[in-house]
Amino acid sequence: MYETQNPATVNITPHDLPLHCSGPKDTLGWNGHPRVFLPVESHSSIECPYCGTVYKLEGEAKGHH
Repeated sequence: MYETQNPATVNITPHDLPLHCSGPKDTLGWNGHPRVFLPVESHSSIECPYCGTVYKLEGEAKGHH
């Protein structure tokens, strides 16, 4: 798995759903991790299993899985 030294926390809104992570912005595309869709719930956080980036949803996740 891809690892990063200092995983980021990214605040997102319902407008950003469905949520996916393609890896940190400072990595090259060919050696980054695959695009991973993350099932975040309303007003909660989820961590990418590949790079450790934490996504925090501020709002309702209506109609998204």
